[in-house]
Amino acid sequence: MEFRGIIFISFLFLLLGVDSNAFPMNDLITKLPGQPHVNFRQFAGYIDVDENVVGRSLFYYFVEAEKDPMAQPLTIWLTGGPGCSSVGDGFGSVGPFIVTKDAHALQTNFFSWNKVSNLLFIDSPIGSGWSYSNTSSDYNNGDDSTNKILLSFMQKWYEKYPVFKSKDLYLAGSSFAGHFVPNLANALLDNNKESKQSKFNLKGLVEMINSSLYNEIKKECNVIDENNYFSNIKTTWSAKCKNLTYEANLAAFKTDAHNYSPQKLFDVFCAPCTENEQDLNLGKQVPKVSTEVDMCIPLRVQFYFNLPEVQKAFHGNRTNLSYRWKGCFTASFKYNEADKNLDMLPALQNLLQQSIPITIFSGDQDGIIPTMGTLQHLKKLAEELNINLTKEETWSFSNKEGGLKYEFGDLLKFLTVKGGNHHVTSSRPSQAFSIFKIFTINWMH
Repeated sequence: MEFRGIIFISFLFLLLGVDSNAFPMNDLITKLPGQPHVNFRQFAGYIDVDENVVGRSLFYYFVEAEKDPMAQPLTIWLTGGPGCSSVGDGFGSVGPFIVTKDAHALQTNFFSWNKVSNLLFIDSPIGSGWSYSNTSSDYNNGDDSTNKILLSFMQKWYEKYPVFKSKDLYLAGSSFAGHFVPNLANALLDNNKESKQSKFNLKGLVEMINSSLYNEIKKECNVIDENNYFSNIKTTWSAKCKNLTYEANLAAFKTDAHNYSPQKLFDVFCAPCTENEQDLNLGKQVPKVSTEVDMCIPLRVQFYFNLPEVQKAFHGNRTNLSYRWKGCFTASFKYNEADKNLDMLPALQNLLQQSIPITIFSGDQDGIIPTMGTLQHLKKLAEELNINLTKEETWSFSNKEGGLKYEFGDLLKFLTVKGGNHHVTSSRPSQAFSIFKIFTINWMH
């Protein structure tokens, strides 16, 4: 199983002698276009991740907590894809602002995670958002190269913001960040063992078809032993297997080949956004709300980030890229196909074996990474570690059912989010914030 989902990880840096006034004021954002007034500061810019390679830089956006930022933890947000912009994703999910319906301004996000934490968004890997390299081979990304660059970024970001070396650190991410976050967590632990210069107190991690068709798929697509999730063998699916799984998608979404859209996988029930940037150029409002989910947020974010005044305010696009900013998958971006199918449960097992608590949540309308598949593999992971399922119950949100909660011993929690799709933080932002606050920060303290 390739593991994807919402994942939280926390660290504590035990370093003394920090200058609390050390902030890179050249990266201070005066005000973003169309932004409402706020009392917290924002910073954005580039971190050169390798002093031996000129022009290898990751772009970041940092937001102070709403209240008393020096007393709050730091949360890093990574978006998946791979190849999507974490910075852009922040303007449709966990960041302090949401792009307005006409995409020319911003409005307050009442469920921003900076209500309880400082936030740092990193465009990673190279080629995502405004992160770039002058070396063309750097755009051939994979899990290992991404992890090494992220580790270097963190070390150099703390040189720029040394005050945060003494703060709790949470790592969070969605979708393919289910690769990035556990890998980075293990890299930080390994780095701590090697350098012995800083101490990381890792507190935890926060990530329909009929039976006859199912049996056909099991028979034809049986090259992987699901009980052996340590397998890293690259799989080649047969044509018959591919046809059966495509047929399964059509059955699951009650549609035919003519009307089927892969975008439906992100949300089983909501139709994808069909509007375009030309509508926004004409000054139209472009929302598409279905079951309380606005499916056109990514389109509006993409339009906003391509406004010249926005790029200037962000200190972004310093290389004047030859292509327009895209939320995901720029033309130059590449990612190792074998890495996309690597199983991440061994990385999670390694963290659990070091007594690191893990909380994962998943939308129950996600057709890409269905909740039941995730639950089955987590049960297998717990079984391998002799951890029992100790609690299975609903969890409450605003006096309503938020979803289902499974607890495996004291270390592993899995929550489903009722009505949430692949992007829980944008489809059910209030529930996602509640999980972050109650089941992550409060639980780990």
